[in-house]
Amino acid sequence: MSRIRTTLDSVTKAVGSTDLISKFSRIKPGAFGVDIAHAEKTPDKSEKIASKALEVLPPHETTLNNTNCEKPEPNDPKLAPPGLENPFVITREESGDTGAPSDDSTQMEAKSSDNPEVTERPLPHGSTKKGFTHYLSYPRPRVRAFLGNYIAPLVPKFRGDGKSAEKDKLPDAGVGEKSVGKVENDAEMADEAKQQPNQQLLAQREKIKARVSVDNRTRALVKSLQGVGDVQMLTGRVEELSCHLLDFPETRGVAVKKKAIPCLLRLRQAKDLRLQAAVRESLALTGYTEPVKGRGIRVLAIDGGGTRGLLALQTLLQLQNLTGKRVHQLFDYICGVSTGAILAFMLGIFQIPLEECEQMYRKLGSDVFKQNVIVGAVKMGWSHAFYDSEIWENILKERLGEGRMIESSRDPNCPKVSAVSTLVNRGLPLKAFVFRNYSFTPGVRSHYLGDCKYKMWQAIRASSAAPGYFQEYVLGKDLHQDGGLLINNPTALAIHECKCLWPNTPLQCVLSLGTGRHEAAGNNGTTYTSLKAKLTNVISSATDTEEVHAMLDGLLPPNTYFRFNPYISEDVPLNESRVEKLNFLTAEGKRYLERNDAKLRKAAGVLAEEKGAIQKMAEWAKLKADMYEGSPFTSKL
Repeated sequence: MSRIRTTLDSVTKAVGSTDLISKFSRIKPGAFGVDIAHAEKTPDKSEKIASKALEVLPPHETTLNNTNCEKPEPNDPKLAPPGLENPFVITREESGDTGAPSDDSTQMEAKSSDNPEVTERPLPHGSTKKGFTHYLSYPRPRVRAFLGNYIAPLVPKFRGDGKSAEKDKLPDAGVGEKSVGKVENDAEMADEAKQQPNQQLLAQREKIKARVSVDNRTRALVKSLQGVGDVQMLTGRVEELSCHLLDFPETRGVAVKKKAIPCLLRLRQAKDLRLQAAVRESLALTGYTEPVKGRGIRVLAIDGGGTRGLLALQTLLQLQNLTGKRVHQLFDYICGVSTGAILAFMLGIFQIPLEECEQMYRKLGSDVFKQNVIVGAVKMGWSHAFYDSEIWENILKERLGEGRMIESSRDPNCPKVSAVSTLVNRGLPLKAFVFRNYSFTPGVRSHYLGDCKYKMWQAIRASSAAPGYFQEYVLGKDLHQDGGLLINNPTALAIHECKCLWPNTPLQCVLSLGTGRHEAAGNNGTTYTSLKAKLTNVISSATDTEEVHAMLDGLLPPNTYFRFNPYISEDVPLNESRVEKLNFLTAEGKRYLERNDAKLRKAAGVLAEEKGAIQKMAEWAKLKADMYEGSPFTSKL
């Protein structure tokens, strides 16, 4: 007995020693293959002694199945170190037992390895036979440290609880049979999915930084206008502010909050003409609108119609004779489509006399609408345009120059002017685009798209790109065609724009000018129409102007709306350039005005009405309040 006890103490100290466990943990997995292979041939005596000594230990009913660790699958070469099969599985041949099953825990492990569905039974309470694997499961801290430091890394199923074990499974040991390449691709996709929100967040932060930087520059530009007495320096700073607002129109609200309008209104009192012009442009970009010239808003809208615009010129010439004022003095807002846009620019922006306008109009028609029929047919098939669009562009550049729309606001006598085109690349329904020489107050938004940054010749080119006559015009990311394709009578659009500019001012006079109408004799037959007739009907309905007239005539107050659209006895095409036909149009217009002389005089009387003294005093008080909302103007200019 004393010998057994001595052996037991020595084995217990040897197995439980920290130095021995640390030596085991430093041994490479490859070394085990040699030792254990040798151990299979010559069993170690110490193992037998240890098994006998363990029989003396108190019985313990806990087995490996009662712990949180899962048993590895039997004979899995991937789970064992190189040269070593699963050390936790002991076959019957190795144990030397070929008879009936016994209660030995080692034999139970072999059974459970062969049949994973069979759960291990705990040893009977009175049994004293315990194997080496049962000793490893004995709840001693040092043995658990041994399992955690060395054995657990070799067997992935022993790592942590069930959730972490499922995550750490090898591809072949998991439920799915993914390949290593697929697992790597999934990992890359997961990394990309994680990086994508980060990239979006970074982009959003960059936008915020850029916006804050732009707003800060706006504040700095407005502040730089204060306390400067040099005229040239002030002019340069005002023009710099205009360029900034033109590039970043969304900063108008920041400029208004920083009291840019009172500062600019005080600077407008300077005697320097260049500074005054620069200040007017900046005020227009901030959305500031001057009071109307008469007692209310006076609007002029001109239809499209090619060279038939000579009819509109005849009406304006008679109104000028009756009122004694030129067109740009009579109206606060002028809007045109196609040929009407050309007239609006001639009369409103460039303020060309009506007599010269008629001569220029005739010459313009002869220069543009001249084309050999054969060459035109070839061009029509190639570019869907009968006339040379490049020639038309060169004429516009030569006559209108490179000035922008907003630059016309530098002239104190220039009214608000706009040209209308049709956007054909933004889906259906088609959308109207307004080229403006003004901007709206921050917070006010028009129903129609538009901008003031484009050049004047670009506005005319886009508004007059009639399908079949000229090519579509590409401007930025938009594709423009003739405004008459969607709105051939821009009167309703002009009224809407005016109410955005002067929301609290009533309408005084709305003058709508047409370019002639011809009612052809209809065919009373019930036979089917030809393809040409069908296309003609579609174009006629799309370019009809009288439906808008009928609607406005019933909605606007009496003695406010006047429409002049002469009847012509012969259908004259849009591209007519023959002198005799143009003279015919002029004669038709004069005869129509003679028949409607009373209506014309009434319109001239409404246009000539001036604002009263009370209205002038109220506008003066508002102007002074706007000017001196901040500190008083003290610059010596």
